[in-house]
Amino acid sequence: MSAKRLILLVGAVLLVAGVIALLVPVSTSDGNGGSIGCGNAVSADLSAAREANNKNVIANVPVLNQIVPHTDFVAQCQSSVSSRRGWSIPLTVVGLLVVAGSFVVSSRRGVGSTS
Repeated sequence: MSAKRLILLVGAVLLVAGVIALLVPVSTSDGNGGSIGCGNAVSADLSAAREANNKNVIANVPVLNQIVPHTDFVAQCQSSVSSRRGWSIPLTVVGLLVVAGSFVVSSRRGVGSTS
């Protein structure tokens, strides 16, 4: 296998892994062993997180002089989606650049070479 094909293969793997990571659903734990769906890295869907926040009655009742633990599921979903975007978008872009670069380099060598 030539170096050009190996680079093209690595770029394609990075590109496919990045696209899959963008499309796989993101979720966060609800604290009871379940999970709350947050959409995916392309399109966040915070409706389930908002509904879970509304179900949390203790969070909506202020208690004076007491610290009541409150889980903000919307913030957790936003953090999870942001984290997924933080690594999957660069992975996809790098894969795309490597694949495109391997085609550009091969076409430029073919134009000017006299082999």
